[in-house]
Amino acid sequence: MSSHPLTHHEIFTLVEPFTRRARHVDLAASDRLERCLLFKPRDHGEDASELRGVREILLLENPKPDMFRLTRTLRHPDGLEADLVVEGREPGDLLDRVESIDPRRHFREKGGYRIARSYRLESSAGGAVDAAAATRLLLTRGAAHVDGLTLTMKAQTGRGMPAELELHAEDGDTIVLPEDMLAVIGWDWRRLNRVKSCWKSTLRLRGKEPDRSRDGEVKLTRTVEHLAETLGEPPARYHERLVAARWNVAFRRALPLLIGLGLIFGAPAIQFLELSEGSLIRMLIFHSPPLLMVLFFSMKEMPRIEIPPFPKPLTTPSWREGPPDPPGESTKASTQEV
Repeated sequence: MSSHPLTHHEIFTLVEPFTRRARHVDLAASDRLERCLLFKPRDHGEDASELRGVREILLLENPKPDMFRLTRTLRHPDGLEADLVVEGREPGDLLDRVESIDPRRHFREKGGYRIARSYRLESSAGGAVDAAAATRLLLTRGAAHVDGLTLTMKAQTGRGMPAELELHAEDGDTIVLPEDMLAVIGWDWRRLNRVKSCWKSTLRLRGKEPDRSRDGEVKLTRTVEHLAETLGEPPARYHERLVAARWNVAFRRALPLLIGLGLIFGAPAIQFLELSEGSLIRMLIFHSPPLLMVLFFSMKEMPRIEIPPFPKPLTTPSWREGPPDPPGESTKASTQEV
């Protein structure tokens, strides 16, 4: 961070390209000491019906000398937000980049739900935005409202790392979700874990950028579609429709345990194998413990050794146990055993 606060002269110089486009700085909301300039909001909707009520806010930051970060935040009336972040050396150029991306690119509406997607524009190694990659959007975050739940996906978790998923219920909501609610979608979805006031999971994204972002967009949409369809039906229907997928999830969760048991019970059988001293198989068997340890600690996701519960029919009439508690009392939803 630069050591000195923004001077009036610096502010006038930085906001000049913004002012020419009728974007005026909000000095009262800006932070001169942190070298952050916040611009007055702009409302959309006149030119695009799907953006009706969306408010756009620009934030210009100067985190390092000769380095600027421009963030466009789009706030939908339903509470969803989508960001677009770009970094470079010239604030005017950053504004050009941001305005070249249609705000409608951030929102996807279908079947009664809406998905908000946040991106960053890729920049070159030197910090300036590469013109050739100006329209290369890399997914950083996604969010959606589904049947009273808020799903968020954090995709900017590091190269090769899975995206992080969270499901938040409103205060007082008594909804109960099985652990395999998302894992039944496919191998790339993991079990739900109840953590305090929300559920957490992970989602494996394939490939490097920009394929990773495209994969994230597709899987985020698929996750929302699955939740909307599942929560729109009784719990009993969930088991009837996805019983094979639920057993598949149980098998996947048991794999680390099965592999461990196979190694333990298979070890005594090695003495009955007739292998030469220079055999490759003999060498691999001899060095298997350290090799397995290296493989274990090099994995992006640590395997969990457990005895998974067998999937059972869900007998509750609805996903929510009953009416919420009166104001002032907290309701803690428990994870339903599967």
